[in-house]
Amino acid sequence: MKNSEERTNERLKERFIPAGIRSFSLSFVRSFVLSLAVLGLVVACSSDDRQSARIPDYPKPGDSSRIEGALRALTLAINQSSPASAYAKRAVILLAMGRLNEALADIDEAISRNDNLGTYYLTRAQVLRALQQPAKALQNAQRAEILGVDTPELYTLQGDLLQRQNQFDKAKLYVAKALQMAPYDGEAYFYKGLMAARQGDTTQALALYQHSLRLKPRYLETYNQLASIYRTTGDLNSALVYNGQALRYFPNNPRLYYGRGLIYHTEGKLDSAIVYYQQTMKVQPGYYQAYFQMGLINQKFRNYYAALNNYQRVQELRPQFPRIDTYIGYCHEQMGQYDLAIAAYTKATQLNIADRQAAAGLWRSQRRQYSQNSYNSLFLSDTAGKSSSQSRNRTEIDTTRVRISTIPPKARVTTNAGDSLQRTVKPINK
Repeated sequence: MKNSEERTNERLKERFIPAGIRSFSLSFVRSFVLSLAVLGLVVACSSDDRQSARIPDYPKPGDSSRIEGALRALTLAINQSSPASAYAKRAVILLAMGRLNEALADIDEAISRNDNLGTYYLTRAQVLRALQQPAKALQNAQRAEILGVDTPELYTLQGDLLQRQNQFDKAKLYVAKALQMAPYDGEAYFYKGLMAARQGDTTQALALYQHSLRLKPRYLETYNQLASIYRTTGDLNSALVYNGQALRYFPNNPRLYYGRGLIYHTEGKLDSAIVYYQQTMKVQPGYYQAYFQMGLINQKFRNYYAALNNYQRVQELRPQFPRIDTYIGYCHEQMGQYDLAIAAYTKATQLNIADRQAAAGLWRSQRRQYSQNSYNSLFLSDTAGKSSSQSRNRTEIDTTRVRISTIPPKARVTTNAGDSLQRTVKPINK
């Protein structure tokens, strides 16, 4: 009677060895099975390597402890062995946190260590888009596509970057491809609505935004665009509704407070606008647009000193802010600081020769400065030559003891209603 090992050997022969070649030794069979196992292990390991190189999902925004823990773990891995995947994963987290310059440095380092992964180029394209560099972002997105990235996220990104360059036909193709792959992707519908808005089709844009919001109710950009469209079209109540819904999901987002301030500013409720602009500055002290709007309100109230401080803060945060020197010059002019006004207006005209307000302000300030100096010079020579003793010896009049006589009015000349004045005009002799 065969033992269990012999029965096992017989089953292996029947399973792996055809009938015509069962004369092969059992050792060959065992080595063949072992080879298959090793091959499966290699495939699994390579799959694990590819999986580890993929960018993980970003932790939930409310889970700050998990975010900080992930950053610490990735930083530790970078300090120990500096793998490219750790740099790439940390860049994704930094991007979501809004630390764009740090994210760009990390993803650049990851690509320098491994430039054959399309997901790295996709991340760099997202960072560059957030840094308002759409041309460079599009180049990296195209590189990611060449390296085999085939995701709706990439195609919606390319659609957005192409529509920013007014290449609407290509952009529509990419967004359509993204929707074909993911029909319920709310972000793709958002970019489709964004293209409709840029092409002037406000009705279609609103419909697409609202559909995007139903599919992805926590997408911040959709709320911002809806509030912006309704504010522009004058439906301020709807704008406030969508802005308020977004604030419930994102209570610490400075853009939402700034947008709410703009709505009240448009409505003419300047006190409420100031409250939300100040809240924007509190959440993000470097939000220069809020300082500029505060400057406009203070200028409207003729509080030129406060407006000047706001405009100067804008210039510190954003030196290339359009026409900021013109606003600064106007405040100096209204405060009588003509030297500073002339300097600011001169700089503004040098930066933009078509700035007519700066040119007019420069002309006004120069004339007022000249008039002021000329007026002072009229009295300076008369008073400067007199000694202090002469000024003390000057006779002063006590106006309380001077008698003022009133001049009676002239007698009125009255005429009857029937009186008339006749004048005879002699004709000119020819």
